[in-house]
Amino acid sequence: MRPIITLLFSFALLFLAASGHAQEHLSATKSAGTIELTAPGAGPLALLPGKEGSYVGEFTIANTGTDPLVVSRIAPRGDEEDVRIPSRLSARFTEGGGTTATIAPKASRKVLVTWIPDHESRMKQLFGHVIVTSTDEPSGEVAMGVTAQVPRGLGFISEHALSLLILLPLLGALGIFGLRYTGYTDDKPVRWVALGITGAQLLLALWVFQNFNGDVTRADGNDGFQFIEHAVWVRSVHVEYFVGVDGTSIMMVLLTALLAFVGAVASFTIDKRLKAYVALYLLLTSAMMGVFVALDLVLFFAFWEAMLLPIYFLIAIWGGPKREYAAVKYFIYTHAGSILMLLAFIALHLSADRTFLVDGSTATHSFSVPELMRVSYSAKHLSIFGLSFVKVVWVALFVAFAIKIPMFPFHTWLPDALTEAPTPVSILLAGVGLKMGVYGILRVSFGILPDGSRWAAGTMVAFGTVSIIYAALCAMAQTDLKRLIAYGTASQMGFCLIGLGSMTPQGISACLLQMFSHGIIVAMLLLLVGAIQERAHTREIEKLGGLASEMPLYTLFFGFAFMASLGLPGLSGFWGTALSIVGAFPSYRVLTSIAATGAVLSAAYHLSAVQRVCLGSFKESWRKSALLEPFGGKFPELTVREMAALAPLAALCLGLGLWPVPLLSAVSGGVRDVTSLVNPAGPDQIAMLETP
Repeated sequence: MRPIITLLFSFALLFLAASGHAQEHLSATKSAGTIELTAPGAGPLALLPGKEGSYVGEFTIANTGTDPLVVSRIAPRGDEEDVRIPSRLSARFTEGGGTTATIAPKASRKVLVTWIPDHESRMKQLFGHVIVTSTDEPSGEVAMGVTAQVPRGLGFISEHALSLLILLPLLGALGIFGLRYTGYTDDKPVRWVALGITGAQLLLALWVFQNFNGDVTRADGNDGFQFIEHAVWVRSVHVEYFVGVDGTSIMMVLLTALLAFVGAVASFTIDKRLKAYVALYLLLTSAMMGVFVALDLVLFFAFWEAMLLPIYFLIAIWGGPKREYAAVKYFIYTHAGSILMLLAFIALHLSADRTFLVDGSTATHSFSVPELMRVSYSAKHLSIFGLSFVKVVWVALFVAFAIKIPMFPFHTWLPDALTEAPTPVSILLAGVGLKMGVYGILRVSFGILPDGSRWAAGTMVAFGTVSIIYAALCAMAQTDLKRLIAYGTASQMGFCLIGLGSMTPQGISACLLQMFSHGIIVAMLLLLVGAIQERAHTREIEKLGGLASEMPLYTLFFGFAFMASLGLPGLSGFWGTALSIVGAFPSYRVLTSIAATGAVLSAAYHLSAVQRVCLGSFKESWRKSALLEPFGGKFPELTVREMAALAPLAALCLGLGLWPVPLLSAVSGGVRDVTSLVNPAGPDQIAMLETP
């Protein structure tokens, strides 16, 4: 009996001791205060100009609990290995100047935040967080978002430049839709509305490019982004309105605005349901611009999907004889890729780490691209159906982006869509739309899943090589000029994949150069094909010939554009092709050697087209054509409007061919950041990095 009593007594002592410890722990937890951070306004703390070039602001740490609150640390978020904000940001208690304090119940203390940018600072903005650590364990670390803006000279415009680039065409489209309900029937002035809006957008894009610092990298803070606008959008699902540009996107912002303006000039030939056409065209321009500046995956996806309907209707209503088939095919292909993309985005979001929104509120997961770039998905050892999470998600994203590029074997929608689309829509589709697939790989796949990108590097080079050769062979067999350009475009985009797969600074720079250069070249090609189609109502190569004697100025531009497209040295098309081979050759000698033969095939179909269309004897049967009767049986030369669209593109192509430094300077910081992510120094390094 005694052993049983002794055992029961021992259990009772253990229970009381455990209860005592639990009570002590509960008491300790209860004795800690409850922290709450507040700042003026609804968003992050905006630092205002102070003394001697500083920017200052105050937020409040309040103890809303019934016991004292011990604040043990106040510090900007980030460190030397994970730079998040520009240098020289500090946070101290206003009273005493320290970073620790005990706050009585129902009391509060103010924190002074100070940013002193260098006089020659490359960063004109600050976006970040001040982290506060306290004894309020249930809340954990809490944060206050802080932001500051160094004036750039245009006030509101400079602070919201990227939003205005998106909103200008959107507001124009909404205004034109509204004309339907006002009884306004004159369509002709609507053309000038589109021209004015895209012209203003181009001027603003040029200002952004002029004020963009290409040397900025992630080490400078703000994750290397400039012209940032950041606000909470849908708090319940942690979605933010987050836009910005870096070295991988700045050239595409400029290209989108440039080609939108060129397309508006070319749109003066459209005379059917003009208000609807211009409104849809401006909506398309707005969505395309949004894709290149969005830094939140939901925002990125929203702009990506917003392009589908405008392009569908622009082709289906204003396109060629097979317009409905081409529009449906484009929609199905692209929408299928979008579904894969959305699933991948959701998987990345749900597997992300705890973080903070821009205002400092806690988010269990995030859609922010910079935040997701810090998640080590490989270290989590996640799986999907027993397969590596990183590899499955990377493949899903790659297929979605490859459809848009378009890469073999997902390329079959392009010849139909590009051929049937009206000329201005073709310019945006081929000049800008296809680049979104490459940009998606750079921004999302490389940025968020660098391990998966290294794993698939050789595959990208292989697919790029196949696309170059296959599409070039298809181009050689075409009898329709526009289909020849379509297949040639698919071939040229293969060099972007080779540049990406090289994982070298030269290759990634080549990819960005190729994207911009091909955009201006293909715009020239499509404008020239559109011009001859308006005159002859045909694009069949065999029905043309000898145009040099009838249209010498047209022939000059035609030959120039085709020479630029085949990569002739001295023109902008040369640099992307050459540097992609240079970047990939040390690691993929066989594949790049095969891809280089694509340049020979490219010369073959380009020179053949020039010879058959422009050289030789003119077909005299055209003299009796009713199409040429108003012009005395002759093909009319290029008009002033057509020259106004072609001449700037040709000048840009020649200037960048002789002096590509402006492009290389603009992308240099972004190239360094991307390369350091996907090809860091170490035993797994794909190719040695050279410091210029």
